[in-house]
Amino acid sequence: MLPILPIPQTDVDAMSDETAAAELPPRPHAATAGAALLLASAIVLVLTWLLGVDAVASNGARVFFVVVWGYLAWAAFRGGGWVRTAIVVVFAITVWGSINSHSFGAAWLAMPFGELLARALALAALAAMLLPPAHRWFAAVKRQRP
Repeated sequence: MLPILPIPQTDVDAMSDETAAAELPPRPHAATAGAALLLASAIVLVLTWLLGVDAVASNGARVFFVVVWGYLAWAAFRGGGWVRTAIVVVFAITVWGSINSHSFGAAWLAMPFGELLARALALAALAAMLLPPAHRWFAAVKRQRP
């Protein structure tokens, strides 16, 4: 029988999520608020869907955006500065779709209440994460990571 050899671990592999989170620079309130607002976007979508407030045309799209906002909230809380770009991309795609509709205003007014509220919260999250303290924190986290 072959002996079982331990697998060598690099420093990055050996770090647990708790260790990595503990080594982050102190998180400013703006970054925490941005992550919380993104999480609130996901929660709003789930609640308005489950409570029947929105007549959801596509369950797949609703689930997709719950996952997107939830994942972006987690990534922002962990210091992923790329989240700001991802939010801009989501809004650019939304605006592009609205421009290509018959009426820009009618496209936004036809959106279910939960989606409008979730997008407003995501826009507020973007604004919070673009504030100077959050910007400096995301940059510091990026410099600290390999």
